[in-house]
Amino acid sequence: MRLHLVLVALLSTAVVACSSSGTVYKPAEERGAYGYTETELGADRYRVTFTGNSRTDKETVNDYAMLRAAELTLQSGYNWFHLVNRDTEGKTRTTGGISAINDFGGHTSVYRRCGLVSCDTVVTQTPSRISGGVSTSTTRTNYQASLEIKMGKNPMPDDAEAYNAQELASTLRRWIGQKAK
Repeated sequence: MRLHLVLVALLSTAVVACSSSGTVYKPAEERGAYGYTETELGADRYRVTFTGNSRTDKETVNDYAMLRAAELTLQSGYNWFHLVNRDTEGKTRTTGGISAINDFGGHTSVYRRCGLVSCDTVVTQTPSRISGGVSTSTTRTNYQASLEIKMGKNPMPDDAEAYNAQELASTLRRWIGQKAK
């Protein structure tokens, strides 16, 4: 019995850990899936994209795209990269419905509901007089960062959009490790 309780506690902890996590830094299994992709645009140019799930905030999606750009630069034999273009977009989806509210006024509740893969924001409107209805909606936002980079070897240009790939990768890996704790 005691072993059964320990196993249930461990499984519950694992489920909670999984449900609260954002997108893992990894290659995307296919275009549009969560993770990073890159497209070669020329000998020293790439487009790097990172797509997050609804639990991955905009800042993390941008940092993961920058980390991939730094890693790709080093893997390609270069020391630095220059950001030619940067774009981050959020896609928001709202689902839900209204069920026969015949009253004006009332109370609105907003809360987060988390499952195994993601969390949702739920908005519930209750009329001031009970008249047969409740309105609920769930909003999810997924962010995608896209970078166009041009790679180079030393000397690195003195430009705010030029990044030392080794330093940036090291800094972002340290930050990601601290954030995961």
